[in-house]
Amino acid sequence: MRVAPRVAARLDSIALPRIHLPNFLAWSHAADDKLTAKQAFNFLRLFAPPMSWASSIWKNCIPPSHSFIFWRLAHGKMPTNENLRSRGCVIVSICNLCLKSIESSEHLFLRCDFSAALWNWLGLNLNLAMDLSFIQALLL
Repeated sequence: MRVAPRVAARLDSIALPRIHLPNFLAWSHAADDKLTAKQAFNFLRLFAPPMSWASSIWKNCIPPSHSFIFWRLAHGKMPTNENLRSRGCVIVSICNLCLKSIESSEHLFLRCDFSAALWNWLGLNLNLAMDLSFIQALLL
């Protein structure tokens, strides 16, 4: 294999130490500059702020499947066309309920004419004013 002259010159210019040095991964975000798997995991994962409403949906009186749907909805993890498109899938998206807008979690559960009528009906029957400005407002 032939190495480009610039690369070869750059490699030749690197000075290697003659004494044995300990081998470890340096990590500037750690106090001791040593990288651990836990530090790498915590650095790469996304930190979500604590959700005060989480205890409201995970209760014994609520079926876990319903709690899970609301949890996915609140975290933007519903399997909608919008999420598929954000992951690079090229698809034509339309709401199957109203045929007016792209399919997104917010549209399906809050903005669609069908879901808005459903929330209005529920609010009237429970004598509640439903705040449909955002998903978490439903818990308030």
